[in-house]
Amino acid sequence: ANPAMMRTDAMSVCPDAVTEDELDKLSRRGTELNLADLASLDKKVPLAAEDKWIGSLDLDAFAAELKMLGKALAAQQGDADVRHLDKIVAWQRGCTALGIATMGFAPYNPLAIFALSTGVLTRWTIVAHHVCHGGFDKCETKGRYNRFKFGVGSVYRRCVDWLDWMLVEAWNVEHNQLHHYCLGELSDPDLVENNLLSIREDEGSLFLKYVSVAFFMMTWKWIYYAPNTFKMLSLHELRRQGKEPTFPPDAHPKYAGQPVPARWLDRPWTLLALYGKSANVFFRRAVFFAWVLGPFFAVRFVLLPAVAGLLFGGHAYFNSLVSLVLAELLTNAHSFLVIVTNHAGSDLYRFEKHCTPRSSTFYLRAIISSANFTTGGDLNDFLHGWLNYQVEHHMWPDLSPLSYRKAQPLVKALCKQHGVPYVQHSVFWRLKETVDIMVGNASMRKFPTEWENQADLVE
Repeated sequence: ANPAMMRTDAMSVCPDAVTEDELDKLSRRGTELNLADLASLDKKVPLAAEDKWIGSLDLDAFAAELKMLGKALAAQQGDADVRHLDKIVAWQRGCTALGIATMGFAPYNPLAIFALSTGVLTRWTIVAHHVCHGGFDKCETKGRYNRFKFGVGSVYRRCVDWLDWMLVEAWNVEHNQLHHYCLGELSDPDLVENNLLSIREDEGSLFLKYVSVAFFMMTWKWIYYAPNTFKMLSLHELRRQGKEPTFPPDAHPKYAGQPVPARWLDRPWTLLALYGKSANVFFRRAVFFAWVLGPFFAVRFVLLPAVAGLLFGGHAYFNSLVSLVLAELLTNAHSFLVIVTNHAGSDLYRFEKHCTPRSSTFYLRAIISSANFTTGGDLNDFLHGWLNYQVEHHMWPDLSPLSYRKAQPLVKALCKQHGVPYVQHSVFWRLKETVDIMVGNASMRKFPTEWENQADLVE
C-alpha cells in the first residue's frame, strides 16, 4: 500500500484526532517494543518474573564484548602468570610437607589433618585444574605445565604431577570436555539435579536424605567421581572406535553382548555400579581398582604410614594412618564445598538443548549456570581452591588463575550493564543452595528454549 495514501485516508476519517507527525510515530512504534512484549507474535512462552531480563538482552552485543575481553586477557598472559603459579605450587607443597612432617605426632592432630587435606585439594583444583585446561601452554615454555604432558601417559607422570583418586586422562574427558561444553544440560556429567534424582524423588525421611548427602560429601571422590570419570573415558574411547557399549561376554547369558540400556549412558556411575548386573560394563572392575584407585591408595595409605612406622615406630604408624584417613574425609568435604556447589541452586539455569561451543549462547550459559564465591587475595582464593571464579572460568577455560581474578570485576560490570544475572555468594550459602537441590527442597531454573538463539543450538 502507498504510505502517503494510507496517511491521507486516516486523517480523512478522524482529522481532529491525529496529525501526520503522530501517524509517523505510530508507524514506528512496533520497532520500539521490548522483545518480551512480542512473545505472542513469535509464539514464545511468556517469561516468568525472574526471567524477564531475557527479553531485553541484546545477546550478540553482550557476547561480542565478552569475546573481546577474553582475547585481551589471553594476550596479556606471560611470565607473571607462571611466577604466580610457582608461588601457589610452593604453598601447596608446603601444606603437604607440613602434614607429612606432623602426622605421626598424634592420631588426631588438626594441623596435620588440615595441611594434608589442603595439599591434596589445591594440587587438584588450582594446579592440575588450570594446567590440564591449557592455561599455561602458551606462557610456560619449559613444559612443566603443559596439558599434553601433565600427569598423563604413565604411572610415573601421574605420581609426579598429580596423584589423586581420579585417572588424569579420565578427568580430562569428563571435566574438560563433557562438563565444560555441556554445562547445565542432561549430558553434563556434573549436573547435580540429575545425578541426585533418586534422592530428590525419594518420599522417605528428609533427615535420612541429609544423612545421605553428608556421607556423600565425605566420600564422593572415590565412591562417585573416580568411577564416573573412568566411565566417561571408556565411553569416549568406544565412540572414537565407532562401537557402542555392550554387556561383557562373562555377563549373565541373558545380557552378554547386548547393548547396555540407554539410560545408563547418563546415569552417574558409583562403586555400587561395579557389582551386580552392571558389573564390568564400560570397564573391567579389576582394571579400575588396580589402575585408577590403586596408585593413590598405595602411596597415601600404605607407603606413607609405613615409612613413618619404620622411622619412628608403631605409634607413628598408627598416628599417621589415622591422620591420613581423617585428612581424606576432610579433603572430600572441602572439595565438595568448593566444586559441587558451583553449578547448583534455585537461582541457576539448566538447558534442554546443546549449544555450539564459543557461541553467544555458550558465553551466556557459562554465566547464568555458574556461581562465584567471595573473590580476591591469594590466601582467600587458595582456600577456595581458586574455584571462586567459575563464571569467568567457564567462559574462558584456558586462562590462568591470575587472569580470572583480573577478569572478575570486569565481567560483573558487563553483566550489570546488560542486565544479566551474575550470581556471587559466600561458599556456605552456595552449599545451602546445593543441598536444597540434592534433597528435593528446590529445583534449578529451566531456561525457556524458545528464547534461546536458535542458530546456536544443536539438535
